[in-house]
Amino acid sequence: MAPKRKYDSNYIKFGFTSIENKGEIKPQCVICSTVLANEALKPAKLKRHLDTVQPNLSDRPVEFFEGKLENLKKMKLGPSGTRFSASQKSLVASFEISKLIAQSKKPHTIGETLVKPCMIKAVEEVLGLEAKKKIQDIPLSNNTVKARIELMSNDIEEQLVSKIKKSPFFALQCDESTDISNCCQLLVFVRFLDENVIKEELLISRELETTSKGMDVMNSIAEYFGKHNLMWDHLVSLCTDGAPAMLGSRSGLSTLVKQKNPNVITSHCLIHRQALASKTLPVCLNDTLQMAIKVVNVIKSSALNTRLFKKLCTDMESNHEALLFHTEVRWLSKGNMLARLYELRAEVEIFLVDKKMNDISKQFTNPTCQLNLAYLVDIFEHLNKLNMQLQGSGNKQLQNVGNIFIFEDKLRAFIT
Repeated sequence: MAPKRKYDSNYIKFGFTSIENKGEIKPQCVICSTVLANEALKPAKLKRHLDTVQPNLSDRPVEFFEGKLENLKKMKLGPSGTRFSASQKSLVASFEISKLIAQSKKPHTIGETLVKPCMIKAVEEVLGLEAKKKIQDIPLSNNTVKARIELMSNDIEEQLVSKIKKSPFFALQCDESTDISNCCQLLVFVRFLDENVIKEELLISRELETTSKGMDVMNSIAEYFGKHNLMWDHLVSLCTDGAPAMLGSRSGLSTLVKQKNPNVITSHCLIHRQALASKTLPVCLNDTLQMAIKVVNVIKSSALNTRLFKKLCTDMESNHEALLFHTEVRWLSKGNMLARLYELRAEVEIFLVDKKMNDISKQFTNPTCQLNLAYLVDIFEHLNKLNMQLQGSGNKQLQNVGNIFIFEDKLRAFIT
């Protein structure tokens, strides 16, 4: 086996420095960053590379190559001395852009069809063609963005599961709901200790393909626990929305969880109970609420009426041009709908009269109805504010760290 050659500092006059790769000294050109084999550590071979690859630089002084060496040291090269730093940066940029696409909930194709062309055009105009070539190397195809998002998602999940396993105990909060596309979704949040700090994160988000009974929810959670080796013995509390599938005495989720761990404490979500309590209204106020919903539906259910009402609001220089629908499953929508209706009550009255809806107009303009509507607007504004406070919204100190003691204080203050 031939002996290993050593680098001589005088080789810099040929434009070469040295780099160690896998315990072997190799020459590296300070001009093109090319790394040659150890056997090339000979003046003749080094000079041949300079005369062949860089013939216009063969007569430059040593100071010139020393300056190039300083520039080479500032470059972020790989361990083998090759210029893979550009591709490394392109990879990082691809992940960062994929993350932004996921956060904005845009189609994965937007990376290749919009984001990348915009970047190329802007860089070409501002930084020139050289920078444009670097931007073109960033992979942002549909499949690439999908793969990047999946990798980041899996990494986040692994980190979360690892922290849960290190926590002495954890608690779950479950809810299943059917969205507008008739997709039954199961959401499970987990609260655990991370370095003596209570943290709350989304643990499970999946579709229930058939029924949404307690057994179906339990099977889905048990499958996840088994896949990630999470211990039921460390589960101390389960919070649900109070539905029969969750709190049933025979086949409810809480009963099935207690079969795994009898010491689990089950509870009804405090925010959900507040939302249920806010639905209880006296007969007179409930009649006014139903009348308000009817008025909104009359105007919003017809495309023609919607356009005419918008034109009326524009002519009257109103602050708003449309009413809001009320959705039962959205807790804050009732208060928002009533507030918008009360702000546009003058416009609504004129519209009902113009459309000759005498019965609804008579009910809506009744003084008692107007007083009840004003009261509903006021009380639901306070109820919505309380609901947001219980969720920790607007208070960074409460977001993800709210607890029953903080909620109790807010409820007592509201009642007082």
